[in-house]
Amino acid sequence: MKNRIVIAAASIMAFTGLATAAHADGRNKVRVQQHGYQNEIAARQDGYRGSLKLRQDGRWQSIRVTQDGARNAIGVDQAGRYNEAVADQYGRRNDIVVGQDGYNNYSDSVQTGHDNIVGVAQMGSNHTAYTTQSGGNNALGVIQVGDGEYADVRQSGHGNTTLVIQGSR
Repeated sequence: MKNRIVIAAASIMAFTGLATAAHADGRNKVRVQQHGYQNEIAARQDGYRGSLKLRQDGRWQSIRVTQDGARNAIGVDQAGRYNEAVADQYGRRNDIVVGQDGYNNYSDSVQTGHDNIVGVAQMGSNHTAYTTQSGGNNALGVIQVGDGEYADVRQSGHGNTTLVIQGSR
């Protein structure tokens, strides 16, 4: 059994059964949960105050998301097996939060713009976190506990801050 969801949300679209993505003020909200085997999610969201909350439990897993606009948020939670999460944001005051627990892990986050935040927490197994931010007043944090621990963090611009914590359980 293979689970696959592809979502594209603009400020006037709605996806009945998957998520609701239409509000007069542009607040698109998408929430997806997948359980078991060959999971995969691909989503794109454009506009203002968009929200993607994505959770995957078990097996192969993979998430690829893009947001373009301002005050958007991406939340990824992956548990078990061959995790992977790729998140891109373009604009201002955007947030990316990735949590991965157990097995192969991998996270690639890219933000372009100002006043953005990235947070990555990887617990257990073969971690790898790539995070790139360009613009000003951005902040990023990576926490990796137990096993592989590798972080490649890049920031360009002014007033940016970085925190990387790595250690064993």
